[in-house]
Amino acid sequence: MCGTMEGLSHNGYPPMPRGRPVSNRLELTPEQITTLKQIAGSRSEELRRVQRAKVFLAAAEGQPQREIAASVGLSVSAVARMLRKALQIGPMMALDDLKRSGRPTVIGVEARTWVKELACTPPKDLPDAPTQALWSMDTLAEYVRKHASEKPFGGELAKASKSTIWSILDSDEIKPHRSRYYLEKKDPDFSAKCHEVLLLYKRVEMELVFRDTLSSSSQPNGAVFVSYDEKPGIQAIGNVHPDRRPSADNGFTRRDYEYKRHGTLSLLAGIDLITGKVHSLIRERHKSADFIDFLKLIDATYPEDCVIFMVLDNHTIHTSRETRAYLDTRKGRFQFVFTPKHASWLNLIEAFFSKMARVSLRGLRVNSKDELRSHIERWVAECNEDPVPFRWKWKMDEVHELINSVI
Repeated sequence: MCGTMEGLSHNGYPPMPRGRPVSNRLELTPEQITTLKQIAGSRSEELRRVQRAKVFLAAAEGQPQREIAASVGLSVSAVARMLRKALQIGPMMALDDLKRSGRPTVIGVEARTWVKELACTPPKDLPDAPTQALWSMDTLAEYVRKHASEKPFGGELAKASKSTIWSILDSDEIKPHRSRYYLEKKDPDFSAKCHEVLLLYKRVEMELVFRDTLSSSSQPNGAVFVSYDEKPGIQAIGNVHPDRRPSADNGFTRRDYEYKRHGTLSLLAGIDLITGKVHSLIRERHKSADFIDFLKLIDATYPEDCVIFMVLDNHTIHTSRETRAYLDTRKGRFQFVFTPKHASWLNLIEAFFSKMARVSLRGLRVNSKDELRSHIERWVAECNEDPVPFRWKWKMDEVHELINSVI
């Protein structure tokens, strides 16, 4: 007798006879047929669920079990077991394996806690640990087996496998083989600077409404708003061998792995938050003298009676002695609004740089830095043919929540 006490199997249902063909025809409701057809035709379902769905549908149509077995690639006895199970507990429940009681746990709480503590301790802080920065499941399991005998519960872990260690750690989602980065707060005025930048963006929104209403110039209230930053290290990379164009046999561009480095360029760019126009300079580097040249470019672009507000980061060239000396010659002309440290996401010019990397620079190959310079200049000119102002989309209360979470 294969059943357990009172004629029940381990899963609580009467035991099913094996090897005997099923005589009763499986009856399915229209809803069950629809669901089983979806599972049978799915490419993402588990193979066993797909096979069982096909078996149940074929059986409901009256096909012989031998034909069903041949069509799904199973033995006749396997098909018979599936159908008995479907008749016993229903076809939808029979799609999945029933839960089993399983082997009782032999690793106690104390042993599990020790394994978790080891996983949370860097290998370099433990004796006889491997010389690596992070644990792997293999090395952690080996260390556990090696030192388990030193503990009162050592017998429970003497033969612990990698999968055993993984299951212990997975219960608390401990992943010692992985690392995630966080950003330490380094700006004591983080909140105040965030508010200052956001208030400027709010003013820009008001200026845009005022400008649309009066159809006036880009400086309706005598103010200019420029979001500025540098994009250094734009690489001029060239091919060693020419690209191969798509063909009937290969519908994609083929490129040789080798390449040449011709050097790098830096793009100094500021976007007018009212008009969307991009002001740019391309230089070999981005020193104080280059930043001053950009300020002169902006200064010459707008009328003398305008105040130019610039959102920029805390790079040293923005506050250097040379820069301050130039600003002293143009007192009242420029107003700098600095983003907090490590908060480049507050500067709208970063959205322009992101678009540039995705649209203009992705996959670009050139023969010289001059060619790269010409390419960037043409792309900026194309952007300025139909400028689009970058708008701040977040609501103020949402940003306040983000700021508080960072702080």
